[in-house]
Amino acid sequence: MLIRFCGRSRGRKIYEPPRYKSIPQAVSQLVEIEDQRHRGTLLADKTLAIGMSRVGGGEEHQRIVCGTLAELAMHPSDSFGEPLHSLVVVGKRLHPLEVEFAEDYAINQNTWRAVARNIYGCALSD
Repeated sequence: MLIRFCGRSRGRKIYEPPRYKSIPQAVSQLVEIEDQRHRGTLLADKTLAIGMSRVGGGEEHQRIVCGTLAELAMHPSDSFGEPLHSLVVVGKRLHPLEVEFAEDYAINQNTWRAVARNIYGCALSD
């Protein structure tokens, strides 16, 4: 629940409806910040991420979608399911078992494996 305190309301609480950030929104904000700062930390085509929603809420409700940041940003919003959403950005190291597990949920399995092999240095069996 969001509560906004307004100077004109003289201490009265104004309750606003909940607002949730979607995975495409979060990814686009991360990419936009990187474009402004030019630090080379998150490259849209070379950074893997996992978008999740309703994890633990049962197989019929939870969604897991994996891909590069660019793929997640362009993926249809409704494919991520209902809020609450979580976004996991893969760090510098990635284990081959993690690659193989997440591959089943990848938007494009070939891209997922290629980035994992070429950028993250995972030794994957073909």
